[in-house]
Amino acid sequence: MTAFLDSEGSAAVLAGGLVFATASAASAGTVADETAKCLDELEKTLGQLGCGLGDLVKVNCYLSDDGYRGEFWQTWDARFASLDVRLVRITQVVGIPGEHRVHLDATAVRPEGRA
Repeated sequence: MTAFLDSEGSAAVLAGGLVFATASAASAGTVADETAKCLDELEKTLGQLGCGLGDLVKVNCYLSDDGYRGEFWQTWDARFASLDVRLVRITQVVGIPGEHRVHLDATAVRPEGRA
């Protein structure tokens, strides 16, 4: 098992062929901006382990306020519109520590043969 930690608020662990990753970003303008930054961080972290957003199979999405749901979904859908990926996603409203409004908890399958 290999663990990676990124100072920007992302972390990932490789266990067998699965990658478990998290991403969050401090409040950055709008919720759409923060969501985009979280997805950028997630993509960067997955890339360190030979994966991309297209390798995701499940993402738990956490929002600090239900009023952010529409803006979050719109940003999410725009990012994934061009990717050929089918994943399970759940969006929940929870208390998120600090200045965070969005937090992602993801599982990806690492393609065979990737280092």
